[in-house]
Amino acid sequence: MEQKYSNIVFSPGRVTLYDFAKEQEAWEKAELARQRRESERLAKEKTLQPVVLAEFYRYRRIQDVYGSRLLVLNSGHKEDRLTGRLEGFSVGRTRGYKALSYVWGEPQFTDVIFIDGKRLAITDGLGTALRRIRPSAGQPPLRIWIDQICINQKDTVERNQQVSLMHAIFRDAGQVLVWLGADSEGHASRAFQLAGSLRSIFDDKLLARLCKLKGSSFDWIPPEYWKSLRELCKLPWFRRVWIPQEIGTDADAIVHWGSESMRWAVLHDSMRKLETQGWELKKKQRIDTTAITLLFRRFANPPPNEMASKARLSFVYQLCLSARNVATDPRDYVFAQLGHASAWIESERAMIIQPDYDNTVATVYHEIAIRALTVDNTLMLLNAISDNGEPRPPLSQGQTLPTWVPRWDAGRFGSVIGYPGRYKASGSRKSEITKSSFEDDHRTLVVRGVAIDKIDKFTTKFTSSCFNPDSSKKELIQTAWRLCREARPTQPSRNRDSSRDAKFTTQGAYPPDPSTPALKAFLDTLAPAACLAHLSLSSSPPPTSPPPSSAAAYHENYHYHSGIAALGKLFAAWSSHFSIKHDPRKLLPPPPAAAEAEALETEPGDTAPEKRLNPTAWMQAAEDHAVNRRFAVTKEASYFAMVPPTAKAGDILCVLLGGETPYVLRADPADGERYLFVGEAYVPGLMGNEKGVIGAGLEVKTFRIR
Repeated sequence: MEQKYSNIVFSPGRVTLYDFAKEQEAWEKAELARQRRESERLAKEKTLQPVVLAEFYRYRRIQDVYGSRLLVLNSGHKEDRLTGRLEGFSVGRTRGYKALSYVWGEPQFTDVIFIDGKRLAITDGLGTALRRIRPSAGQPPLRIWIDQICINQKDTVERNQQVSLMHAIFRDAGQVLVWLGADSEGHASRAFQLAGSLRSIFDDKLLARLCKLKGSSFDWIPPEYWKSLRELCKLPWFRRVWIPQEIGTDADAIVHWGSESMRWAVLHDSMRKLETQGWELKKKQRIDTTAITLLFRRFANPPPNEMASKARLSFVYQLCLSARNVATDPRDYVFAQLGHASAWIESERAMIIQPDYDNTVATVYHEIAIRALTVDNTLMLLNAISDNGEPRPPLSQGQTLPTWVPRWDAGRFGSVIGYPGRYKASGSRKSEITKSSFEDDHRTLVVRGVAIDKIDKFTTKFTSSCFNPDSSKKELIQTAWRLCREARPTQPSRNRDSSRDAKFTTQGAYPPDPSTPALKAFLDTLAPAACLAHLSLSSSPPPTSPPPSSAAAYHENYHYHSGIAALGKLFAAWSSHFSIKHDPRKLLPPPPAAAEAEALETEPGDTAPEKRLNPTAWMQAAEDHAVNRRFAVTKEASYFAMVPPTAKAGDILCVLLGGETPYVLRADPADGERYLFVGEAYVPGLMGNEKGVIGAGLEVKTFRIR
């Protein structure tokens, strides 16, 4: 019989009272022995001071499976020592407390707090934070939850238990206090001031327009303010793997940096607006807005948007986001997400896995991979395979993982092509993965699908500089286009002008679909229409109601024309890169006259609302999608594809049952009947609809991936 409190489900019997008592007794003996050794060491070094002689604080095991502790932090002057007491509380039933979110830093316990008059060592960073947030002398004490103090870190059983409760603890807190650290270089004031100013500018349409007219680079803002904002986004707190479940709830939050503070919602709103309305500015000033925007309300209830809801309810997608962060313990890349709603498997009335710090990193990663594949209806786990081709640190104890198991501690995660619900490469078919879909002690994955083609030619890896008009690396775009031109049916190569192959032109069709212009398919491969639509809706959306006569043509060509406009912007000074007779820029609508622009409330040079393009959003979508991937063309059908950076000639492009995107496999050189998994791919014409490509006359075969 399960007991419920709030939205948390606990299963009595997992750890019995007998086990608690037995382990508590063993732990107390070990702790006494440790304290005795510590006292003897200090005595030998003749460093005993009165503060050291004070008795160490001793935890008693929490007997309630849904219980935790709160620190009641006493008030004091700046020079006073830290004092307080611990009191128990029931998670899900207690309100009115606060919770501290911070970075542990180096595990050097050089500071101290006195709990009931007894010494408890804490890290120096936590000591600084407590002195910053504790009430002034004479004020009531502060009831606050802090993991380093409220959890006995030396008790593995208790840590396992408390990890399952942490999200609920932060969710139910009256307020979350964020401690970013000391502000030794004086950046906090400038960073928070600039964040607040940017929010005000972007909120005011007239002010935003005036600023753009005066200079979209915002050069009138002193450089030191941009530097301070950059330093803010680089702080370790934003990268800590536990932070999303601590700050990603609906609870109110205040961000403290040194002596300055700012509301979390205001900081996020500012960075979100800079990300969606000021992408070029963000890029120029090198502001990593995603460090902040990806954290906001990530553990809150899913948004009403259907696609966003699918992403929020995908545990694998949450792991992909988690892998961008930093964890001291590699297992925490998985365990830190277990408080997310997507970790709960309703049909089993249990979490997808139980946190167990006795398991190795390889065991945890292998277990979560098997569980994710068997409880999900898609192959989203395979889309999480991320590798930029650089050597990865070895796993402990010489362990290895199958190629279909993600390395959450060593992933190079940018954007995921297989964003949940965005594509349907295998149609509406669901994954057939079950517990019997594994062989060789669960090291070989057995899945059905169709082989599409083999990779033939490819470029080097794209970088963000490739989509910068001021960088020579944008030439890689032209190199990729040359591969497309070489793939078209044409006259013998001895009669061709190779220089013409590099020019952007409206001539030529996409070989797998002659009704689609080759340039349109090329631009879609670099920046998929679905990605551009997502960005456009976040900033300046295309109109949803153009004139009825042109509605279909407008929506079909909006992405295509935005891409052409982006090429014109990237290669503005390189007219020789465009065909003279078939220049794609001729397809773009002319800008309205100044008088017409004024009547339309747009700036001179802008297009009318029903014709407005968004080359900036296209370049942003291309950077998000193509960076750390290669452009490739297949051998037989000449598909254009965006593939992993480790893809090679001869690798197989395939669609697997339940997969929302195509994938790249490689024949196993050690076993001709098996394959190695390389990664996900984007291929115009294969991203699917309700039917998908499986069942379209192609042979369905079984792939054994190890």
